[in-house]
Amino acid sequence: MQITERNIDDFKTERKDIAPPLPVVLRLVPLLFYCSIAVAVILSSIFAIQFQLAVQKRDNHKAQTASIAAQTQDARNQRTALEAQIKKATDIQNWVDSSRPIQPLLVEITRSMGPRSSIVDLRLDREPENPSQIRMGLRMGTDSTKQLDLTVEKIAALNYRAFSPTQTLGRGELDYKATLVHQDPFRSQNEETPR
Repeated sequence: MQITERNIDDFKTERKDIAPPLPVVLRLVPLLFYCSIAVAVILSSIFAIQFQLAVQKRDNHKAQTASIAAQTQDARNQRTALEAQIKKATDIQNWVDSSRPIQPLLVEITRSMGPRSSIVDLRLDREPENPSQIRMGLRMGTDSTKQLDLTVEKIAALNYRAFSPTQTLGRGELDYKATLVHQDPFRSQNEETPR
């Protein structure tokens, strides 16, 4: 027996489908996957832009903080310079107050001497720590303290106040030592009037 020659193009056997086709809802899964990728890219770009804005705000805040710190330091330096100027001005005022003319004081002491009294020694020294104070040492040739009382009255008339005065009388001489401080009569009146 002889087999006739025949071309077979289909080796597949006839059979039924193994599984039914996907429902329409499940056909949307790839579409949702691609949409989620697109949303993720968009959100990532939004987050990147927000991160860059946050970095810029942080840098601006750091720059403002540095600027405020520099302004504060400048204000401190200006305050230090101002305090130095105030100290200089106060020192100059103290120097001016302490450099009151001593000549009127010497003239009044000399004029206060009576006919039976004489100045043996007169010494006026300024305190280096407080130049507004004058240490006075006066040695008079007199037998009584009336001459000293008259001299102290003349000194007080020039608005000088004597602190810790000491006097010694012996052998026809009277030694008087005191610290003189000038009292400003206008300043004391202004301090007494309440405001």
